[in-house]
Parts: sequence; structure tokens; C-alpha cells
Amino acid sequence: MQTKVHPVKMILRVVLYCLGLATVSLGIVLCKKSDLGISPISTIPYVLEQVVPLTFGQLTMVFHFLNTGAQLIMNREKKEIWKILMQLPVALGFAVVIDFFGAVISVDSPRILWQIMLLAASVPTVALGMILMIQMELFQNPPDGTVRLLSLRFGKELGTVKNIYDIICVLTSVALSLVLLGKVVGFGIATVVTAIGVGRCVRLFKGLGVWLHRIILE
Repeated sequence: MQTKVHPVKMILRVVLYCLGLATVSLGIVLCKKSDLGISPISTIPYVLEQVVPLTFGQLTMVFHFLNTGAQLIMNREKKEIWKILMQLPVALGFAVVIDFFGAVISVDSPRILWQIMLLAASVPTVALGMILMIQMELFQNPPDGTVRLLSLRFGKELGTVKNIYDIICVLTSVALSLVLLGKVVGFGIATVVTAIGVGRCVRLFKGLGVWLHRIILE
């Protein structure tokens, strides 16, 4: 028989998951405000923001919706479709929180020191949020769900698929920016730093995640 989850623990689980979503969103905004580039999975929304009358958060939501749609198409066995569909409100949550932080955090013409500090703060912030979302075992954010499904579909290691996915996002954004703007935008040192640094910070926070998982889910 499945053990009944204590309601207080379930509430705490949801709260920590939402906190993780907010923390990831904050980290994305800090990276964007550094003006040194943007994380790989945010490059496409970043480029489109320059030419489409939608906010960065709204375009992130559209990008996430497309990822959810791709998962529904790839999910041949039609198992746990509800978990995929529940990524839609997660995408909406990211849109709202990203635009909120984007509005309240103001950085006017930051000097290089401030830029570096913003980037340095964004990496562990995103990693901490990811740990909270992952360890609460509720719903994945759509890009991560796509990476996971591709990994299962083709039998490839998750980290390898993640790297390929990030590269495809960056190449797509570079092509879009050249076609639409005539120059490359979004790609910069922050793109490389976040691609490498977030994964390493996730490993640093892993112990905290395991501890929270043990307390709340076991």
C-alpha cells in the first residue's frame, strides 16, 4: 500500500517547490541583468524579445509551452500525460515570476565589477532553485522534461542530452539573431559560465537537497 502523505509535509513540499521556481527565475533575471549574455535555454526567448512585443517572461512561457508540446508528441506510450500537462502552470509561474523580478531589479549601465557580481550570484541561485524543484519531486520544468524524455527515448545519458539540447538552443538563437537583427545577441561569457557552472553548483547543493528530501518525502 502507498503511504499516505502527511498534509503538513505536502504543503511544505509545494512551498519549497514554488520557492525553487522563484529562485531559478531570480537567477535567470540576475544573469540577464548582467548584460554578459544569457543561459543557453534562455537564448531563444532573449533574442525574440528584441523583435516581438512580448516580455522576456512571456516569451519564456511560450518556449516552455513548445517544449511541453514536443513531449506530448514524443510520448508514444501516453503514460503519465497529466504530469506533462502540469508543466503548463509551471511555465506560467516562470513567466510571472521572471517578469516580476525583471521589473523590480534595476541595473542601469552596470560597470564590469557589477556585471561579474550579478553573473556570479546568478549561477548558485539557479542551482539552488533547481535542487529545490528536483528534490520535491512534483513536476519538471518543460525544458528539463524534454531533455529527460529525449534521454529515455534514445537511450543516451542525461548529461549528454542536456549538453546537446543547450547547444541546439544556442545555435538556434544565433541563427535567429543574425536573420532578425543582423548581429548576434544573447550569447556571451554568461552563456558559457552558466552552462558549466550551474551543474557544478548543483553538485555542491546536492547534500542539502537529499536532506530536505529525507525530511519531507520519506
